[in-house]
Amino acid sequence: MRIAVFVENRNGVGLTSRILGAPGAGEHTFLPVTADLDGDVGRWIDEEASRLGDRRVRNLFREGEALTHAQFLEETGPRISEFARSESVDRLILFNDRSQRGSRVADALTGTLPVVLVQDGHLDFHYKKLGPGLRDQNWYYGSSGPAAVCVWGPATAHHLLYRTPDADPVVHITGALGHSDDPDLVRAAHQPAPPTARPSREPLRIVFLDQPLGDQRKLPANQHREYLRTACEALAEFGEVSVKPHPSTLSGHLDWLGTLPGITVLDESTLVDAAGLEAFDLAVTFFSTTYLQTLRAGVPLVLFSPPPLNIVFPAVNHALLRNVGSVGELADVAGQLHRTGKFAGNNTGEPLTHFLSFHDDVAERILTVVEEAEVRAPRTAPGPGETSLSPAGTRAERALQAVRDQQTPPRSMAVVGLGFGYTTGVAIPVLTYTQALLAQSPVDVRYLDLSAYCRTEDVLDALGDTDVVLVNSLAPLWRSALGNELVDELVSAGRKVFLYAHETEHVMAYEAEHHTLRHKEMLRLLPRVRVLCVSSAQADMFRGLGVAAPVVVYNTVPQDSHRVRARPTPGGQPRIVMVGSMQDRKGLDLFSRVAELAHAKGLPWRFAWIGHRTPRIASSTLVSDRVTWMGALSRTRVREELAASDVFFLSSVDDPMPLSVVEAVQQRLRVITYGRVGSREVLDGVPGYRSFAEYTPQAAFDALRSVLAEQVSEDDYREVEELFDIPAFTARMTTALGLPGPGPARYPLSASSAESAESAESEETADGDGPENPRAVIPQQLRHLNEDFKRHVGAGNVEDALRVGTEILRRRQPVDVLIGMAELRAGRGQAKEACRLLAAAAVVGGDRGRVWSEISRVAALLGPRGRAIRQLARKESVRAQVTHHSARLRKGD
Repeated sequence: MRIAVFVENRNGVGLTSRILGAPGAGEHTFLPVTADLDGDVGRWIDEEASRLGDRRVRNLFREGEALTHAQFLEETGPRISEFARSESVDRLILFNDRSQRGSRVADALTGTLPVVLVQDGHLDFHYKKLGPGLRDQNWYYGSSGPAAVCVWGPATAHHLLYRTPDADPVVHITGALGHSDDPDLVRAAHQPAPPTARPSREPLRIVFLDQPLGDQRKLPANQHREYLRTACEALAEFGEVSVKPHPSTLSGHLDWLGTLPGITVLDESTLVDAAGLEAFDLAVTFFSTTYLQTLRAGVPLVLFSPPPLNIVFPAVNHALLRNVGSVGELADVAGQLHRTGKFAGNNTGEPLTHFLSFHDDVAERILTVVEEAEVRAPRTAPGPGETSLSPAGTRAERALQAVRDQQTPPRSMAVVGLGFGYTTGVAIPVLTYTQALLAQSPVDVRYLDLSAYCRTEDVLDALGDTDVVLVNSLAPLWRSALGNELVDELVSAGRKVFLYAHETEHVMAYEAEHHTLRHKEMLRLLPRVRVLCVSSAQADMFRGLGVAAPVVVYNTVPQDSHRVRARPTPGGQPRIVMVGSMQDRKGLDLFSRVAELAHAKGLPWRFAWIGHRTPRIASSTLVSDRVTWMGALSRTRVREELAASDVFFLSSVDDPMPLSVVEAVQQRLRVITYGRVGSREVLDGVPGYRSFAEYTPQAAFDALRSVLAEQVSEDDYREVEELFDIPAFTARMTTALGLPGPGPARYPLSASSAESAESAESEETADGDGPENPRAVIPQQLRHLNEDFKRHVGAGNVEDALRVGTEILRRRQPVDVLIGMAELRAGRGQAKEACRLLAAAAVVGGDRGRVWSEISRVAALLGPRGRAIRQLARKESVRAQVTHHSARLRKGD
């Protein structure tokens, strides 16, 4: 097969080289081709040519041809068509179908041969305003009708599939070449290392990774430069600032950068990689794929979205990424890092895995898509009397479809929880579910970490008009001061609220003892929400708590690319393993005593426990030397250890549906559990599984000996695995939540509903304070907030001063801040708010003469409304001064 690859920048050459290195690539002939008239692309390709070996990148043009830019673009389409014909091209790989060159290539070849579009950079940008006019070119990516599109993650797939009501591209989530298969990035994404400790108050080394906003018409050039200049000036207070221009920056902007005082301008042609970033303490950019390099380097990155910039980098819940919406917020983040050495990363937002799926065979996946791609027939409108959906199925199925077509299922969902990381079993199922949901359903998913909010009102504002709210576990109701109040507000307002429960009877009893009042509030709320359970036994428990109709959806786990299965027959020294934190509820004592019992009987069994040690271990609990205590391991290591074992011994006394058992089934280990654990209801009777009815070492030992003597049933294990696989779990959850599901019967939106939804979204973010323009205060100590407040007031940054001042007043009411906030409100004509703040200042106390004097000064800014306040303040000021003077006289001063 002859495969052409159209490249137009350095990155395209690197991606091409990775595809050429895929297994099976040697069976095809690859023809790299470009379109270059000015020599810039040719220069970039020459610099990267070593990656392609002996393959030459052919140019559709001769450098220096006498063509205007418009003529060059007009000629690109015919020339690529001629190239494809003369070279007998069977397939074309394209990295961007919206660039000036790429769009011409796509238009010329899409209808004649299979064109496969491969994502080459971050595309999942959000927009503050979505109007009826033209949007940024990233929004239209993939709209040329290619045979297939290979994308980085489910978020891009979701955008392509549901960008418009009639969108119907063939999308494959393959991951990103050079990123998804990078172990360093996988580690940084799932388990970010804390930034290296640095002395406080030491100057920061800051790099601003500039973007050609003016050249790309995302901002007027003067606004771009003004925000860049202001940001650099604000950052310079905390250290040395360097600016790294984008490689495509034009000379005019480069010349302007040279005029910035005190700023080091780096070479724009130098590519930014992890090694180069390690020299800096902080990186700043507007929006860029560079975030992947900063994560690799462990360098904090601030994504700065000035108010007039419509395109926004989405908030990613990561300790090294922070979204800010103003120069003041940017200065606050840098200030905290400078003062304390701590970076205030996003503690809410979407997980990185929604934008970037991780696989170790990305190039092979892309090549498979290219090999199987076919030219898509043009879509035609249905003729008179025809419907867009051809009749299929039985009469009953068609009648059901007719009813569904008239419904408008929920289009948005918010997941509320305490943290969204893959390090805990509570978050894994819902993250895996929403990742699959985004890839195949027209649903907008938001994540709200309650730990990021101070008031219930703020959470309700963030939820907006989200159709469905899913509370992930009972933990937010016990451990957050906002949890119960939030759910009560939502239910009282008639919102659809679901609770996905993971808790066991043991946890319920523990929390009832340690969070008694919140537990009682939670019990009163439970009958008013719809509860989703992970096992039938758990559902019975909730029925006993007054829940009318709990729904059993079970759970799921992420699917790793390669799972090595355990050996079918145990060896001479069988290995028994447990995965879980070291605590009494997990059966630490039982596991140890079974190991001791096996040793006493002279059996050559080896016992190992994987998991970190917790303080929930009683003094009487046995921690046996006959067990290898391995501590916490990465997911990859856990998979390796399971594959090297023979039996998974879940020693927990109470577990509704442990994910570790599901993973053991996936790797075909024999399994034993206590009979009251949820795994029994799905594994009972399956060869390779045993449960013990009595929670004693002897009963567990007998079950272990029995299971070692039998073979795992491949058919039964596969059936259990399918129960917990991602598609099956996604279908159950989607049905329970009433969301539109996967498959050809996607619920179409009418033109009117689509327009109303878009207008609602526009209205929601029209003031620039929508969910994509976060206004959160940087979490820090009160004395640092006071410092930030004074700095913003001194610099005349009213918006940021009000933002920080409001946070201070939520914690305490210092009179200086009250007076300062009143003056700011008065300056903006907000007389009512200013009066309230002045009244609070009068009550707080302090130096009464000075306080009333300040109140009088600010009241003068309120015009007629402040006249009475000013008169009162003058009288009180004089009275305070007289009282103070009299007191000094009585003391003999």
